[in-house]
Amino acid sequence: MNTTKEFADQWRNPSDILTLLLIIGGDVVQHAIAQLFGRYVQARQNGHKLYLTPVAFSFGWVGYAFSSLASVIGDKALMPSAPDCPSRIINCDTGYGRTNRSWLLGRILRDCELKAEKDLGLEYSGSVSVARRISLRIDIFEIRENYQPQIDRVWLLGWLTIFVQCMVSIVPWARNGDWGICLITVMGSALALLAGSLRQWNLEKWAGRRLTRPGDNKVKTKTVCLTRGNGHNYAIILVGRGTAWDLESMAPAKSDPTTETPYLLGTLAVLWSCLLIAVSGLKQNTWFLILIGAMGMLQNIYAGAARRPPGALNMSLTPYMQRPSIIGLSFDWPSDDETSDEEPTGEDQQWRRPLPYKMVPGVRGAIREVEKMFPKAGVALMQEYFPALVKYEPERYRTNAEKKFWKKAFRELGMPVPLNHARCS
Repeated sequence: MNTTKEFADQWRNPSDILTLLLIIGGDVVQHAIAQLFGRYVQARQNGHKLYLTPVAFSFGWVGYAFSSLASVIGDKALMPSAPDCPSRIINCDTGYGRTNRSWLLGRILRDCELKAEKDLGLEYSGSVSVARRISLRIDIFEIRENYQPQIDRVWLLGWLTIFVQCMVSIVPWARNGDWGICLITVMGSALALLAGSLRQWNLEKWAGRRLTRPGDNKVKTKTVCLTRGNGHNYAIILVGRGTAWDLESMAPAKSDPTTETPYLLGTLAVLWSCLLIAVSGLKQNTWFLILIGAMGMLQNIYAGAARRPPGALNMSLTPYMQRPSIIGLSFDWPSDDETSDEEPTGEDQQWRRPLPYKMVPGVRGAIREVEKMFPKAGVALMQEYFPALVKYEPERYRTNAEKKFWKKAFRELGMPVPLNHARCS
């Protein structure tokens, strides 16, 4: 057989490459499942939940089957080991901050930031130059009770892809009676749906607790800030009440693994191996299977990276009614008052009165506005964005007005404040 004929045969029915393609791209599959997992059907109340995760059959599934088995035996985790948006979560009441290890919270911060880049809000509509002058934007949301993720276009597209794949696989069967492509596609789709229905995904994705257990009379409230930290110009403040998620408890991303997960993943790995052997035996109509795998890979990539509304991640957020966002703009600070930095008296006691939307100066100004709305929250953010200001030191503030504000805020927190300090020149 000459080389030309070998090339022609390979391009006519490229069967050998299929076994290689099924091994690559396991991380893409993992991120797609992490994104889409959550929706379920339940035959009866308090009955077993059947999770529906529409991640299409694609090239990377065999590789993912073995990598997930190794992971669950080692660190006992199915979710990605680190969030793709590194961030910190800060308790606005205590000021305690920690590194966020929850993939879910990191994805929510990323999606909110992407949305904020395109939408400045009604207060800033028509201000074309505002986006270029933002020093720090802080969006404020209330967390609503949500017991199941909302359906969105990304979730629906997964089911549409699976349906189209099955339709394509029928074509060689209808044309010349080759049912092998259809069998491989149906088996691959079934195994993919089984892998995405493991309940350990639920324990890891929402590895936290509710603020208030259903039925408890005492309603708890917690306010946290999610931010990439100093050097970034976006953060979100999340106000949770009642049975909303306790986001601070979700940050460590720790959960107890289920006992059946390693056995189920081992069984799935064996079945995927059998499927791989079956694929290697195909000699005809292999271009159909390559097309089906490519469609699935594109769906996996899109599902893993697409921006989704928080409700689709089982975290329903609504803008805070009092003030949905605070934007600190880069411009010269307003002229300082000629008084000392002593605490205000008389009419000046309205020190928590918010500034107009377009009058908030820079990062410090935005954090001051947060402190006016949520006492202690601004002090907590100052420690994150300005680590040198963990205590009240008047020489570190720019103006007497700023000294006056933070002196009052620190004193209300019961933190030490010097009695006498020089007037700002």
